Amino acid sequence: MKRFSIATDRIGPRCWCWVVVHPDLDHFRAAAIRTAPWHGTAYWDGCLGCFQPVAYRERHDGEAWVGRWPANGYAGILRLAEGHVSPEIVAHELVHASAQIYRMNVDRDVRLGDDCGEREEQLAYIYGELFASLPRDLP
Repeated sequence: MKRFSIATDRIGPRCWCWVVVHPDLDHFRAAAIRTAPWHGTAYWDGCLGCFQPVAYRERHDGEAWVGRWPANGYAGILRLAEGHVSPEIVAHELVHASAQIYRMNVDRDVRLGDDCGEREEQLAYIYGELFASLPRDLP
């Protein structure tokens, strides 16, 4: 298993993500299920990569609800599986990572919703496919 971090400070404070390349799909899916058990196991069938964002934490301070992201800039974990790391999958998951960092540093609602929903998923598919269709020998 390979694990490393990626980061950006392009807009706002530095945010970072773990990237984990799991040895196979079973290992990938087991880890994804452990991180997000509320989806159930069937949710991950056919899934070849994912980005799992950090949760937005809210607490009541006595007068109002106060929300915050982790103070260390952690945005989430991008999971991939060996044998299935393609430009299309990586680009797709980076859209989700980018949207999460935008939510953390700019606005919780990126006009795709305040969580990874269907609109964000469709954008990620479009971007991933377009990126993958670029010629590899661009000047």
